[in-house]
Amino acid sequence: MYEATRRALALIGALGLATLSGCAGSGGMSGGGGTGTTVTASFTGATMPSGVAYQVGTGKFQQLTVSGASASFTVPSGSSAYGFAYVCPTFAAGNSYSNETIIQATTTDTTSLSMACPSLSGSVNATFDVSAIPGATSVLLYVNYWSAQYYATSGSVGLSGIPTGTFDVALVADGANGTLAIQIQRGVTITGSAATIAFPPMTAADELGSAPASITNVPSGTTAGFEPIYNTSGGLSVILDGPFNGVPQSTYRTVPSSQSQPGDFYVLQGGANLTGQSVFAQMSSSTASAITMALPSPLSSVTAPMAAAFPTFTANTSGFTVAGPVVNSSWTQFSNSNVVYNTYTFVTKNWLGAGSTFTVPDLSALSGFTPAPPSGVREFWSLYSTAGTPLQFNSLQQSAPELLTSPVSLQQVTTSGYFEVP
Repeated sequence: MYEATRRALALIGALGLATLSGCAGSGGMSGGGGTGTTVTASFTGATMPSGVAYQVGTGKFQQLTVSGASASFTVPSGSSAYGFAYVCPTFAAGNSYSNETIIQATTTDTTSLSMACPSLSGSVNATFDVSAIPGATSVLLYVNYWSAQYYATSGSVGLSGIPTGTFDVALVADGANGTLAIQIQRGVTITGSAATIAFPPMTAADELGSAPASITNVPSGTTAGFEPIYNTSGGLSVILDGPFNGVPQSTYRTVPSSQSQPGDFYVLQGGANLTGQSVFAQMSSSTASAITMALPSPLSSVTAPMAAAFPTFTANTSGFTVAGPVVNSSWTQFSNSNVVYNTYTFVTKNWLGAGSTFTVPDLSALSGFTPAPPSGVREFWSLYSTAGTPLQFNSLQQSAPELLTSPVSLQQVTTSGYFEVP
């Protein structure tokens, strides 16, 4: 039996989302030219956005033009706050999706933004034999963070609707006790014409090892868990165990030396669920070494946004024990006319300033951007408050280039829910 899955690595996606919203600066001007500081947004991959816009201070968002694979605008002297927004062309991945991303930051945070839109026309097939791995019952084929599962110990597995380009590809042997073994082929070219990768039969040399790990500052009355993710310099991200199952753990699974290379690294993400919220943390290591991570302090109370087409969120800027920028981000989602509309809003603490709330900007009047949610539609919302390094403004659901890079040290508090748009 064949089952195709696309693992967006929700925790990485959440922790990678960096959004804080607020008020700083004023006024506005057209993109390019003028005196001040230039902000440049570059797009990786073959697919360019269907719409881009910018904002100076708290001014009105204005349409912007992509030239080549980038778009630039000027923040005038005396101002530091800006906004940048882009929407990717609608793509199909089971459903039809439209992804809109909004970043509100300052020139102190960054003046160089790296973005990507999905180009999901690639496909690949792989032949395998994992029958020599004790306990193996299925395999997973990974390209980037996309995967396909096949319930057999030998045969072939295919994966389509994935990014095109040159990537590392992994074959994972799986069983009742989770991930058991792995093989990685480096630098595989993925195109629209499915090439076949022949993985050699797995042996004991491909079996996973383990390393010690622990989680501190676990909220009273909860049980923390974690999952390890192996990342390669070739854009591969493989879940080695998980998801969290509430069972205390003292080790995490590691890749054998036969399959690892310099430049690869582990990201260990841990978390605990409380009533109305969750707390998470991430740490990375370039080697299979012991990791101890601390969870952030949970919120003393959870504030849900009032129902609105463009909701206002209450930011969280405390309770973290790691060094690095604090960012609040929101994810709102609604469906209309057979399209799932996702809006990711990222706001840095510097942009927020002394403010305590931020509102998802209404860009529906701009060409190519997401329409306003209609009255009566059910809208999902989630708020991520993140601290640590690195500062990232990409939503992992969109493409591969925004995968986390080592080193990583992050803490996050998240809440979510639904409301009906009035």
